[in-house]
Amino acid sequence: MFGGSQRVSRRRWRATAISTATMIGLWLASNSGAAQDVTPFDPASFSVGLELVAEGLEQPVHVADAGDESGRLFVVEQPGRIRIVVDGEIEAEPFLDITEIVEAGGSEQGLLSVAFHPDYVENGEFFVGYTAKEGEGAGNNTIARYRVSGDDPNLADASSGEVLISVEDPFPNHNGGLVLFGPDGYLYAGLGDGGSGGDPEENGQNPLTLLGSILRIDVDSETDELPYAIPDDNPFADGEAGRPEVWAYGLRNPWRFSFDRETGDLYVADVGQNQIEEVNMVAADELGGQNYGWNPTEGTQCFLDEDCDTDGFTLPVAEYSHDFGCSVTGGYVYRGESEAELQGVYLFADYCSGLVWGMGRDANGEFVTSEPLETDLNISSFGEDARGEVYVTANGGLYQVIAGS
Repeated sequence: MFGGSQRVSRRRWRATAISTATMIGLWLASNSGAAQDVTPFDPASFSVGLELVAEGLEQPVHVADAGDESGRLFVVEQPGRIRIVVDGEIEAEPFLDITEIVEAGGSEQGLLSVAFHPDYVENGEFFVGYTAKEGEGAGNNTIARYRVSGDDPNLADASSGEVLISVEDPFPNHNGGLVLFGPDGYLYAGLGDGGSGGDPEENGQNPLTLLGSILRIDVDSETDELPYAIPDDNPFADGEAGRPEVWAYGLRNPWRFSFDRETGDLYVADVGQNQIEEVNMVAADELGGQNYGWNPTEGTQCFLDEDCDTDGFTLPVAEYSHDFGCSVTGGYVYRGESEAELQGVYLFADYCSGLVWGMGRDANGEFVTSEPLETDLNISSFGEDARGEVYVTANGGLYQVIAGS
């Protein structure tokens, strides 16, 4: 189970809670949407563990399920490979190897995620987010479509790559990089503000750029100009006040976001600058057109000026200061069947400190966050399988989230 100080066995670490008295930087907030009819979350009783599933991975940064009931987990390695894990064993041959076209020189560059089409069993399509290495698009934030090979379900056709979106990136950091299908069947992609520090090119508040945004596209259709289509209900579908692909903006580096598979609510973890890490939540019936406030704000705090107008911004439901870490890793609302104690709890972590939190609604419908649990891992990503079980990638390993004791 989790734990930075007490190792219980080779495969598990015990959770160690940090005292509430030290939680100066953690914010408890009420949600703007309606409370769900679920058992209230008790932050004092939150406890989780991690069980090692597989080890020996190279810079794992994402894990996904193909939705084909095969039991396989697909782990993204930052240098440019996707590995298959079955029953705790890593297949010798990568599912996909595109290291030749992936730029992984910067700490935030590389192959960053994979998303399998909701109809993957029928069409064999999957999508990846990466930073490009070669040609005129070197360093660009790239979203591409691939297909599985026709004769081996454990091997993708590396020659089938089709670039859908390539966004020029002025700096090597803040790439976002997550691709994820929403409950509506559209592909969502997170892009950072372009990098450097403080958003020097002012991309966060400019929906006319794709940077600093979450994009939403229809990959099952195309137009004369694009290899995809724009959903009619995208907030800037007409292209006048913003790029048609933009679904939400005002983000610095949305490294990981997720949909609650039961409610459709969207959780976005946005990596902060020098002070605040944040988690945002928007209810399913309010999605689209949100402005998350970067860079006038960093979390709930003013960033550019001491006094800033936050009207119109979607402010976070949880935040913590850099007393507790330096880079938030967004997770999932647990909806699996094996860990009843975690049902309905949103899990997130900090990459630098290894701290892990649980968040949920109390009896009044307000979001409350647990004390952080200490680990000795650098958690790079969360993922979810077809059954709703939650996993993390960290320190060369793949781990499954389990209830603590």
